[in-house]
Amino acid sequence: MTTVGDLHDPIHAGRLELRNRVVMPAHTTNFAVNGGFSARHLAYHRARAAGGVGLIITEGMRVHPTSLGRTNTVSAGDDRIIASLGELVATVHGEGAKLAAQLLHVGRQAGSHLVLTAPWGASPIPWSPTAAVPHQMTTAEIAEVVDAFAAAAVRVEAAGVDAVEVHLGHGHLPQQFLSPASNHRTDGYGGSLTGRLRFAREVLDAVVAVVPDLPLIVRISGDEFLPGGLDLDTMLTAVELLVADHRIDLLHVSHSAYVATASVATQMADMSFPPMPFRHLPGAFKKAFPSLAVLAVGRVDNLDNARELIAAGDADLVALARPHIAAPDLVARDGEPVRECIACNQGCAGRLELGLPIGCVVNPEAGFEREWAALRAAARSGPHLRVLVVGGGPAGLEAACAAASVGHRVTLVEAAPELGGALRFAARLPMRARFGLMIDQLAAATRDAGVDIRLGTTADAALLADGWDHVVVATGGTEPSAPAEFPAIPLRQAVSAPEKTGDHVVLVDEDGTTTALALADRLLTEGRRVTLVTDRAALSWRVPVYSRPALLDRLRNRGFSAIVLRRVERMAGQDLVCADPMSGQEQRIAAVDTVVFVRPPVARTDLEPPEGVVVGDAYTPRTALEAAFDGRLAGLSVARTDAVREAAARLRGQL
Repeated sequence: MTTVGDLHDPIHAGRLELRNRVVMPAHTTNFAVNGGFSARHLAYHRARAAGGVGLIITEGMRVHPTSLGRTNTVSAGDDRIIASLGELVATVHGEGAKLAAQLLHVGRQAGSHLVLTAPWGASPIPWSPTAAVPHQMTTAEIAEVVDAFAAAAVRVEAAGVDAVEVHLGHGHLPQQFLSPASNHRTDGYGGSLTGRLRFAREVLDAVVAVVPDLPLIVRISGDEFLPGGLDLDTMLTAVELLVADHRIDLLHVSHSAYVATASVATQMADMSFPPMPFRHLPGAFKKAFPSLAVLAVGRVDNLDNARELIAAGDADLVALARPHIAAPDLVARDGEPVRECIACNQGCAGRLELGLPIGCVVNPEAGFEREWAALRAAARSGPHLRVLVVGGGPAGLEAACAAASVGHRVTLVEAAPELGGALRFAARLPMRARFGLMIDQLAAATRDAGVDIRLGTTADAALLADGWDHVVVATGGTEPSAPAEFPAIPLRQAVSAPEKTGDHVVLVDEDGTTTALALADRLLTEGRRVTLVTDRAALSWRVPVYSRPALLDRLRNRGFSAIVLRRVERMAGQDLVCADPMSGQEQRIAAVDTVVFVRPPVARTDLEPPEGVVVGDAYTPRTALEAAFDGRLAGLSVARTDAVREAAARLRGQL
């Protein structure tokens, strides 16, 4: 296998022939209905296949009832999957792409409040301190799951897939057996590497035995990033043993374990990581196994990143999941401006963690392709109006861009000298810098759509009376005032002028988003000491588990401390007095120079036009995810014909 060639060149990965080197890897969508692929799945994957990707790998298909965990996952545990998977195969093939089916068992992660059955695992070690303790599998149960992998492979082959991917990574059941951190067994499935690898071997043996002609993809974690766990050298040895006994067509090299440490946050590395932070892993496997096709994955943000990996010899193919969520036509539009994934993890990982269908800040249409297409068609066929959008944050820009895209004549006014609103402010924090990319690309798309953008312009009475057919108000929110008795400075001032905060800064977090952690990081870099106080039982409770552990790790041993379940009461000299909300017992934080209250903004209500709508934080404070959705919906709903109203109502009902 050679890595010479263009990203768009056809390629043979073992027995798998693809039209190019770009892959959309497996990622859970929570779109399933009754364990099968839904019409929502078909529309979602059709858009990415039509967008030019070479290979799509389905989200993980659970092979056994003990792996389900919730009701909206895909199950390959019985023959019902064949029909819906067959429809998905036909859909993807119809657009010229290939489809591989991923088979997995999540093991101990399956224990949740949605099921009454116990999770199964290699050993009775939970994945987090608050998770269910898994049942240590017996040899009979191991054999049952091995047989389930084989039966699932038969079903996906019957559905017509082009390859099968067996998931041995991401801390799922095979990796739970493989890792010494999660396998403390003393029987033939534990102990040495050979023993710990036995379960994975048996799974691959069983799959290959029943579908010998189906190309085989094996996904692994090249490193668990976990003390006492699997490292790169161990995984190179493990793969050497597997390759010796199995015909693997494509090795999919990922990373991480599903544990309550920063390891899990590497799996979907957010914008606090640099691009391609784990490229050394596929590179190491490509060097060790030059004749084996290697697929790289992990914060590959765009096709230029993908080219870099291939040109450097780190991989033969490159997987981009979140970039395809953000831009379904990523490959087809190579070289043209596209709205890039910003790795915020709000719509994908954040909703995934809540058991909800995934979404996207950059692309509000992800997962709702049919509904948005119907609304856009209705909007194009309606009257073309003269529209004013007030506010140039994410909601206002989305509204203006969407309205102009269907033929309306749009003017956007922004009182500030630059576009972006709250996101432009957030982008000043190093941990949140890619929000600046989102605003820049959205602003460019808005200008390209023909919107008349006027900066430094206030929507006064004269402007509002200028005969607009429709007005969209997206003026954002305002920062609430801090209590006068504290030596407080506004949040925005702390971000823009950290030198004015003094040596010891207390952050009072009443918001729970990444803002407090990102501000702490900024202040620590400036040499400040930071104490975070919250009256909640957990830090940053609104940040997904796929981001929070890594963000917290970045603050360790840098002069940062945190106090939970404490209510801020008053100042006593230079001491800040807090109280236990249950007992009232007081605690002092000494030598405080500045207090910054991190609170949700207050919706602006000073501008409510009679012929228009209010969106984003001006309607009610939420996140960029909701602001983008609000704005695009408002922009496409301007005409308010019966067809537009009906299509918009369907979209609102989907959420």
